[in-house]
Formats: sequence, structure tokens, C-alpha cells
Amino acid sequence: MTQALHAAIESVNVLSLEEKHQLWLILDEAIAQSEEQDWLEEDETAVEIQQVREEYSKGEYITFRQYLAQK
Repeated sequence: MTQALHAAIESVNVLSLEEKHQLWLILDEAIAQSEEQDWLEEDETAVEIQQVREEYSKGEYITFRQYLAQK
């Protein structure tokens, strides 16, 4: 464990429950954004996304709402 992480953990321990919850929301959003950025940067994933978009535009897929409307 790095010294910075250890210091952060010590700081979190003195926070109130409400402050910990706020920090959790901030960290959750930051993690989600970082994961999304990593995901979007993967070349293979980008190619797959483009292929699905092309298939969708050709009508090979329908939205869930379209599916429900057909039933």
C-alpha cells in the first residue's frame, strides 16, 4: 500500500457517514468514467461497436420498444 493510499484511508476513517457516502458517490462516478474511457479506447471494442451500429442501421436489429410493439 502506498503512503498516499494509506493517508487517504486514514482521512476517510474520520469522515461522518454522510461524508463517506458523498465520497463514495464521487469515487463511483470517477471509476465509471475511467472504465468507460478504457473500454472505448480498446480497438477491438471500437470495431465491434462500429459493426453493431452498421448492422443496426441496416435494420438487422430492432429496439426493445419496437419488439414490444410487434407483439
